[in-house]
Amino acid sequence: MLKIQFKDGRSDPIVLSAPGKTIGKGSANDIVLDEEGVNAFHADLKVDGETVTLTDVGTQTGTSLNGTKLTGPVMLRAGDLISIQGVELEVVGAESAAPEGKTLVLSGTARFEMGLGSWAIVADSGPEKGQVIAIKEKTSIGRALECDISILEPGLSRQHAELEILDAELIIRDLGSSNGTYLNGKKISQAVCRGGDVLQFERIKFIVRAP
Repeated sequence: MLKIQFKDGRSDPIVLSAPGKTIGKGSANDIVLDEEGVNAFHADLKVDGETVTLTDVGTQTGTSLNGTKLTGPVMLRAGDLISIQGVELEVVGAESAAPEGKTLVLSGTARFEMGLGSWAIVADSGPEKGQVIAIKEKTSIGRALECDISILEPGLSRQHAELEILDAELIIRDLGSSNGTYLNGKKISQAVCRGGDVLQFERIKFIVRAP
């Protein structure tokens, strides 16, 4: 779950819960900006499950995300910076307890019970790029810290996917996630992995290493 906070700390952070929040001038909005040039209803934050979408509501002065003026709806991620008439709003993860810049966290189960399994995945993005993670018989992946591989990305479901070694094959299985599991760029519900395949969960990628 994401939340919005003023970069200048002028008020408490606001959790982005369904169905969403509005940004604009006046107390009718969830996030109030009284600066000159801000419309009464300036921008819309739509929350659908784990996804938060920001839309500028056809304003003349516009809404910017990470320095780029919006031309249509865009999905938000932790670390994004929204700017409206000089006011900066930071997007942060409401549940994230990881140090800044940390994306991938291995739980105790992943560290100490996996051993040196024959199958492994290699992180191919983020600060942990190159990290090798051995796969046990069944390995859970998701945003929840209790998962064997916990990925602190707001677009992931708490229990997103699992890897299972079955009859010497590595199976990837999506667990009904909101934003899907991808193998070599194709969205899957279940598939057999081969050495060199690319697994992707939102922007985080792994390369499959076969025995």
